[in-house]
Amino acid sequence: MKKKISIVQLKISLIKTKLSNSNINTQKINYAFIDSLRFISMIGIVMEHSSFFFVARFNTLSEKIVQILSLQVFKFGTIIFFLLAGFLIGDKFTTYSTKEYLQRRAQNTLKPWLFWVIILLLTTYLDIIVKNIKYGDNILSNITFKTVLSDFGNIVFNTSYWFIPNFLLCITILLLFRKYLYSVRLGIALLLLSLFYSVNLYIDLIPTSHTTALFGFIFYLWLGVQINKYYEQFKSFVDNTSMALVFILLIFAFFLSSLESYYLLKLLPTDPFNTLRITNIIYSLLSFIFLYKLGSKIQIKRFNPSILTFGIYLIHQILIFRLMPLILRPLHISLENKSAYYVLSIQLLTFFIVYIGSILIVSIINKIPKARWLIGR
Repeated sequence: MKKKISIVQLKISLIKTKLSNSNINTQKINYAFIDSLRFISMIGIVMEHSSFFFVARFNTLSEKIVQILSLQVFKFGTIIFFLLAGFLIGDKFTTYSTKEYLQRRAQNTLKPWLFWVIILLLTTYLDIIVKNIKYGDNILSNITFKTVLSDFGNIVFNTSYWFIPNFLLCITILLLFRKYLYSVRLGIALLLLSLFYSVNLYIDLIPTSHTTALFGFIFYLWLGVQINKYYEQFKSFVDNTSMALVFILLIFAFFLSSLESYYLLKLLPTDPFNTLRITNIIYSLLSFIFLYKLGSKIQIKRFNPSILTFGIYLIHQILIFRLMPLILRPLHISLENKSAYYVLSIQLLTFFIVYIGSILIVSIINKIPKARWLIGR
């Protein structure tokens, strides 16, 4: 009888252990700070893409300062998203084979991405067709196979949609070197690749745009994987670091980033706000630490960032390119010869409309089970 009771107790103990391990793994994957950083970073990305300051040129110092500061505040978004992506895939690299993981990525990420890229392309030509009809031109005037390919490439590489092919390339490279995934040497090599793009802003060996910096972001994906593996050490380090110190360093990095952009406005007027500026890299990493420390104090579960974030990313660019002109044009809003303060007000208006509109569209899609694949994950 005692043996039977002992066996039953042993089984119960084993079940409890499995449940405990399951809970640990769940907690390991679903850190609360992920949602906070996703939410804040996506606000930053949409705010940046809502800006008209990238092509604006001002003569007075005060207006240049407004231009630089408005763009620099949220310039951490892209690097933080690569860090978060690396963190989230840290466990999956050890769970799935290379083929299995890439198949899952293609299903959950590439398909919805391609759908919205095609939607933006189609709405671009719909706009052209409407203009041709309005002015009495041939409906398909200026639309050829060559221009379609060119415009498709422009959407993929020169809009916010560049993130997914770049992201998948980064993942593929890490998978090719997965044997050395936790090697410091690999991390140093990837860091040097990223820093090359920082230096390239001053020597202009290759195109400087961060959207074409195909190898410039792999390091931040790798770094996210390391934070996942050594999360307890990372958490201990950040928790034991003074919030005041982090904030002071963050403000100093923000100042240096703004100063570098001011210098690049003269040296490289086509791309003075590049994400891979060395000062912005430091600013972004400090922002990650600052937001991590702040994350536990921000209650954002009601916004369901784990569900909405990727959908907002997929849709917001279409609203900026297609919805906003329909709103601004009838109001005769022009940015030509306008002050920096006026441009800033239009940026804030654009952000408000686009962000709210994106949330509404994604929320509606999420309520339709068969359509949820459109917002990916």
